[in-house]
This record gives sequence, C-alpha cells and structure tokens, in this order.
Amino acid sequence: MERRRFLGISKYAEDKPCPPYSISIDKFSDACTGCGDCVSACPEKILLISERSRLAVVDFGMGSCTFCEECVDACKEGALVKTDEAPWAMKATIGSNCLSFQKIACRACADFCEMRAIRFHLGLGGQQIPDLDSEACTGCGACLVACPNGSIEMREIKLQEEVL
Repeated sequence: MERRRFLGISKYAEDKPCPPYSISIDKFSDACTGCGDCVSACPEKILLISERSRLAVVDFGMGSCTFCEECVDACKEGALVKTDEAPWAMKATIGSNCLSFQKIACRACADFCEMRAIRFHLGLGGQQIPDLDSEACTGCGACLVACPNGSIEMREIKLQEEVL
C-alpha cells in the first residue's frame, strides 16, 4: 500500500465510486461541487476529485477507508451525510483470477481484512479457497489494496428489498 502511495500508482483509476456517506448518486452529482474539502479532510488520503466528472471519488489504490466521517464533517454542500445505515452499499468481490484459485498460496486479503469477512477453507488437493462473507464486509477496501493480483473489486450490492 505505501509503495503504491509513494509511487503515485493506482490501477483503480478508471471507475471510482463516490465516497462513503454519499447521498444518492443522482443527488450527489448535483450537490458535490468538487470543492475538495472532503479530499483535504481525509486522513487516509483515498479521496480525490475526478478529472472526468469533477466530483469527489474514492481511489482504493491509495489505501482503505476507516469510515472516520472526517469527509462528512468537511462537506459543507450536503453531498455527504451521516446516517444510521451503513456508509455505503459497496462490498468486495473476489474474481476467478484469485491466486488461490490458481493453487498459489496467498492469503493477503484475509490478513488485511479487519472485519474477518474473508476466510479460507480447504478445497480438493489442499487448495485454499476464499470465502467472502458479504454481511461482514464493510467495503473498506483493505483487501483490495492488499491483493497482489488485482483479483478483488468493490461493487455496489443492492439491498434485498430492492431486488424483490
């Protein structure tokens, strides 16, 4: 993580999500002025202003989110708000190119997951298979930053009632 930050490298530059605590995406794009107050306030330095949209976005290539709410406190425009609900609907997903699926021992994602949402179980032939508990996943991005193969993505997970 620190090496990427030092080098200014981010392979997650294409489609970055809005910050945690964002109001709905339609309203966020109207409310966010791109002033950068949330960017300056972020102690993890994972927020930036997108060159394409001119809105605040999260760059997990630079680190993970601690959900400290500093960005919310700094946002004077009302684009970021505290709620009693989860800060956002982003969750980690593990792709089929995971090194463990290639029978290469790697557990970096589980080592960095503070919530223990990623665990490994033994598969056939002693292969370590990752299990991701999406209920436990906060979407902080620590596993994504730790993954040496880029096998983890953050995706918006729809709530059960929206699916029905």
